Amino acid sequence: MDKFNLEKPFNSEEESGFDIMEWVSYFLNNWYLFVIGIILSLGLAYIENRSWLPTFQTEGRVLIDENRSSNANSSQALMQGFGIQSGYKNAKNQIIMLGSNDLFSKVVDSLPFLKVDYISKGSFKTRNLYKTTPIIIQTDYIAPEAYGVLFKIKLHSNGSYTISVDDKNLFSKFQINGRYGRPLQHNLFFLTVHNVNKYMGNTEMYFKFRTKESLVNDFISRFSTSYVTEGSSVLRINFVSDTPDRDIDFINKLCETFLADNLSRKNDAANKTIQFIDEQLKGVSKSLTTSESQMTNFRQSNKIVDVSSHTSDLLGKATKYDGQQAELKLREDYLTYLTKYLKTNLEDGAIVAPSSLGLSEPMLMKLVEQVNDLYNQRSDLTEANPYYAKFTKQIETSKLTILEVIKSMRASLEIEKSDFNKRLSVVNKQIEELPEKELEQIAIQRKYKMDDNYYTFFLQKRAESEILKASNTPDNDILDKARIVGVTNSDKRSKTTMVFLLFGLLIPTFIVILIELLNNTVHSTKDVEKNSVFPLIGAVRHTKSTDPLVVSKNPRSAYTEMFRIIRTRIEFIVQRKTNIIVMTTSTESGDGKTYFSINLASVYAMASKKTILVDMDIRKPSVNQRFNIVHPLGVTNYLVGQCALDEIILKLPKVDFDILPAGSIPPNPGELIRSEKLGKMFEELRTRYDFIIVDSSPIGMVTDAYSLAQHSDVNLFVVRNGKTNKTFFKKLCAQLKLDNIPQLYTVLNDVLDDESKYTKYKLYKYAYLFGFSYGYTSKKKKGDAEKYFHYYQDDTEI
Repeated sequence: MDKFNLEKPFNSEEESGFDIMEWVSYFLNNWYLFVIGIILSLGLAYIENRSWLPTFQTEGRVLIDENRSSNANSSQALMQGFGIQSGYKNAKNQIIMLGSNDLFSKVVDSLPFLKVDYISKGSFKTRNLYKTTPIIIQTDYIAPEAYGVLFKIKLHSNGSYTISVDDKNLFSKFQINGRYGRPLQHNLFFLTVHNVNKYMGNTEMYFKFRTKESLVNDFISRFSTSYVTEGSSVLRINFVSDTPDRDIDFINKLCETFLADNLSRKNDAANKTIQFIDEQLKGVSKSLTTSESQMTNFRQSNKIVDVSSHTSDLLGKATKYDGQQAELKLREDYLTYLTKYLKTNLEDGAIVAPSSLGLSEPMLMKLVEQVNDLYNQRSDLTEANPYYAKFTKQIETSKLTILEVIKSMRASLEIEKSDFNKRLSVVNKQIEELPEKELEQIAIQRKYKMDDNYYTFFLQKRAESEILKASNTPDNDILDKARIVGVTNSDKRSKTTMVFLLFGLLIPTFIVILIELLNNTVHSTKDVEKNSVFPLIGAVRHTKSTDPLVVSKNPRSAYTEMFRIIRTRIEFIVQRKTNIIVMTTSTESGDGKTYFSINLASVYAMASKKTILVDMDIRKPSVNQRFNIVHPLGVTNYLVGQCALDEIILKLPKVDFDILPAGSIPPNPGELIRSEKLGKMFEELRTRYDFIIVDSSPIGMVTDAYSLAQHSDVNLFVVRNGKTNKTFFKKLCAQLKLDNIPQLYTVLNDVLDDESKYTKYKLYKYAYLFGFSYGYTSKKKKGDAEKYFHYYQDDTEI
């Protein structure tokens, strides 16, 4: 009968490419890695969360009032004279000023408690003891190298303390002792430690000196502003840190200093105006005193009380012209002041605006406002700020423009003075025609009235300036003092746990994937299918038993059922149920082919088939060792004519099949296997037995199996899970295909319990496709592979 050639029809049914069930099986096999990963990750997350400190967001609010003036009832011109410009009050400029380095420096200077950090270190957490420190350190001197160093201070209950440094690389063997309230001098610092907690016992803490620059940079880096609502002028000032009390104090002081600086700048403009008026009053006061004395002396010496009406009219005209001359002189003096100020004292502060002196110079007034605005914006910036250079350049440009305008105004003033002098000369000529006494009297009275009017004008302007200065208020208001508005990292602990847990799952996943990718051994039926061109006829699960007769002693086990499936397929392949020779081979020694051959013979014997196991691994026989057989004769002895066939066929107690041992190891095994007598031996065995199981040498090591394959009906290639090298197996299968080994099929041996869950499913699928479900009966409907393999006895210990 022609042999049935079993191809791989089930491949069309199998998944191609990535097999998710196979990878699920890999992960389930290494479940302990995930348990360890989760336990470790949760432990590390717990340790990390122990060091968690809440970071608080503190907030204060400032109202930026762009429409406020220092005196609502004063004229706009005089307000501009005090340097209050709309550009200065612009909200964006206010934000720049509020976050300026100079302003932060002033705040740090006004909070001396910031200059020493008091720190408590625990096993997990490090806290800043701002306002909760048991000691206060008063410093008189700090060496530059002491800044930033973390000093340890041990506080003793007897009123003393010890200062040291943990980092010995900084100051070797540094340790100094002191007592509370007493000055302590060292080349690193002069300080006094005050104990503010009278009930404090022995404790240990740390402190660190902070430079002004480090504090300023720290607060600037955490400073943020935003508007409460879009379009509003209420500015929100925020800081975020784990020391909210310190941030609250800083925000409150920042707002106070900001408002104080704003008021100071406004008062500075008023002070400049008052200073200019005082300088003018000095000269006018002296001249007025002299004029008054001259007029009194003249009247007393000449006994003149009044002048004639004509003389009085001329005096009135002259006085009017004298007032105009005084105004021209004031304008000329202001231009002289402005020119000198622009060339020498621009850094001193705001420029006195002409309107504050009653001078109407619109163009000049606009330019002075512009310079004052630029100066105010620049005053709160450091040279490192990019806007500083921009404002400086604009100031220089505006200064040059003002100087050009002054030059033009001087020319115009000279023309105006020339015209005025012509009109004044007419009046003076009329006065010169008066009698000598009246002429002298008019001159003295003119001088007196001019000085008196000039003096009265400056006194009035000074009084107005003092009133405006006294009524000045900041342009902005503190709407809300600083307070804590929230915790910014409240979800950090849960996020940390999730991140660590994710890594606790990912790392084992990567380990499993890496192990599987680097594992070059066959460990699944899919590996057999990928690397072999020969059909997979079945799989045998792993067993813990060392007894070679597992099948015969556990007839209702899943292990035995696997052999029944293989037995049925062999019968289906050869299309008969007797006189069948089955050869088993493998890639190399240790793949379990002998163990497989013994149990395959057992499953045939269980079916009441006359079976014999022939040990043809004559180079390294192992059947005798499995059954503890002590028999010197065997196949090799028969082939060389030393004994008859019946002499070497063994019947062992409790073994349902016969055994034909290998015999003595010959010097020429290859030649013996190729002998004609071997063929005659198999023909004789066919007449005596229904099934002949031939355990041959590994086909990947020697060629013996090639010769034996010519005598067999079915050749089984045993592949061991976790041992057979995939590369070697693949190359060997390709070579066997080229060599046209007949009726060659593969068997996956030693499938682990966890791995077999997936493998059993696939094998059950194969059995179903071929129509073989031998021994599968159930009182209930069993629709999955696991029920199929556990219908028989509980064989978990096999």
